Amino acid sequence: MMSEAATVPIVVSEKRGAVKWIRLNRPETRNAIGTDSCEFLRREIESAADEDVRVVVLTGSGGSFCAGADLKSTSSAGLNVRDVLIQYYHPVVLAMVRSPLPVIAAVDGIAAVIGNDIALAADIRLASDRAMFSEIFVNIGLIPDGGGTFNLPRLVGTARAMEMAMTGRKVPAAEALEWGLINYVYPVDEFESKVQQFADALAEKAPLSVARSKKAIRAALDGGTLEDALMREADLQLELFETDDFREGVTAFLEKRPPKFQGK
Repeated sequence: MMSEAATVPIVVSEKRGAVKWIRLNRPETRNAIGTDSCEFLRREIESAADEDVRVVVLTGSGGSFCAGADLKSTSSAGLNVRDVLIQYYHPVVLAMVRSPLPVIAAVDGIAAVIGNDIALAADIRLASDRAMFSEIFVNIGLIPDGGGTFNLPRLVGTARAMEMAMTGRKVPAAEALEWGLINYVYPVDEFESKVQQFADALAEKAPLSVARSKKAIRAALDGGTLEDALMREADLQLELFETDDFREGVTAFLEKRPPKFQGK
């Protein structure tokens, strides 16, 4: 998709089997994300649920994931920073979280400021061995503003979240893996093929089960008690017991063959 001033698409998407790749496509700015990019990105994420795909992969072009907000675009929006965040950037994060599909952030190169926060909002993070994660808002006198204060401590703990937010230190892929910030690290020359392999394997899992696991875990992160989580699990399990996929899963197990899930 193109902005009015763009000569090349600033957000591109393609389907690879049951996987939808969505790519920020401004390598000259290390994929800095502006208000127009936010609109296109949100639409691509939201539309994936109605397309014939089971997994969304969000990535960037040219060896970077996203270096942060395009401040020129933000300043030209004619709104104060609070309104810009609420109107453009926050909907991207919420679209990722609310999508019934699993969303993978495929991070090659830098993920900084709101680019880092977008990666944090994904369900799974896969990184190249040159990936770098940073909350450098503090270097310009700001705070994480794309859900970083919510997601970061839940992923790496309070102490490390405080360190990243207060010092702006850059966390390389190997350390991010050790911290639990990401799931896997792959060599850069194999990165996209490894991400595709992971996404393909995930796409073969029961889609209704995947969606409800995402829903239950996200709801638990929002708060509540163990009793709340148990009741939520019981309700969702009842739904799944009535599906064709559950019956297929049991039949395939008994017949000792791979299941063929239809999302029904």
